[in-house]
Amino acid sequence: MNAIVTHNLTKVFASRVGSTTAVKQLTLMIKANSIYGLIGHNGAGKTTTFMLLNTLLEPTSGSGLVLGLDLVKQKKRIRNLTGLLTENLRLYDELTVEETLFFFAELYGIKAPVEELLRRFDLLDWRRQQIDKLSTGMRKKVAILSACIHRPRLLFLDEPFSGLDPLAMQGLRDFIRYLLEYNEMTVVIASHNLKELAELCDEIGVMKEGEMVVSGSLAAIKSRYGFNDYLRLQVDRLPTGLEELIDVTAPNTISVTNKPDCLGRVLAALGEQGINILDIDKEAAALEDIYQCVYQEAGQ
Repeated sequence: MNAIVTHNLTKVFASRVGSTTAVKQLTLMIKANSIYGLIGHNGAGKTTTFMLLNTLLEPTSGSGLVLGLDLVKQKKRIRNLTGLLTENLRLYDELTVEETLFFFAELYGIKAPVEELLRRFDLLDWRRQQIDKLSTGMRKKVAILSACIHRPRLLFLDEPFSGLDPLAMQGLRDFIRYLLEYNEMTVVIASHNLKELAELCDEIGVMKEGEMVVSGSLAAIKSRYGFNDYLRLQVDRLPTGLEELIDVTAPNTISVTNKPDCLGRVLAALGEQGINILDIDKEAAALEDIYQCVYQEAGQ
């Protein structure tokens, strides 16, 4: 089942000096109960896409289904089933964590189990802490929980990792995974933090100048653009006759493409030559490198 399906979705902004196409013929499928990452330079169309999929903007042309509901004809029903955290979502500094959750629950017209949520998401110790006294990471956590207080089936997060230190990023990443499991929702994240998206997302989409350049699993995108993951094997001595399959990256350390056929041949040869493997490390192709390659190729 797909949480989002669009076909040629387009948004054009008109002004006195001309028109700007912010999103152009976006055809996209995002699976239900997954985490999808949307990346692209500033002005690529990510935020406009979020606004369209949350029915906060009406498309100029094209069509789309969100949770099986028509983007244009069933706006109210879609809004009841989605949550949106914008990059500049304002929390009221004078409110406590607990009061903030009650406030957003009231906005959605629901009676939320705030006590249960505070306990489940490790916020009980901060329940009476004012928002302005929280760390940036804790504020993000409260903001995300506020955006999904009504237990939406689809949650959009715009730059959730901005301003966070590495430890806070790890905590927020775990929090998003836990939230997904707890609510059985689909999460769509727009972010410039490619390392976090690579570790968190099931699929990735790259947008450029309003168009979707490529979308799919990271493994499929790597394969399409010729990127490979590697294994670094520390051995007790270097093998012979494997020059076409391995690279020597350090004393008694070889690098092997992490593909079954290549790896199988290397392991078999090591066994035949009586060479012992002392340690193994995986070196994944960086999403940053893949992103740059996709962007450059799209501009040609």
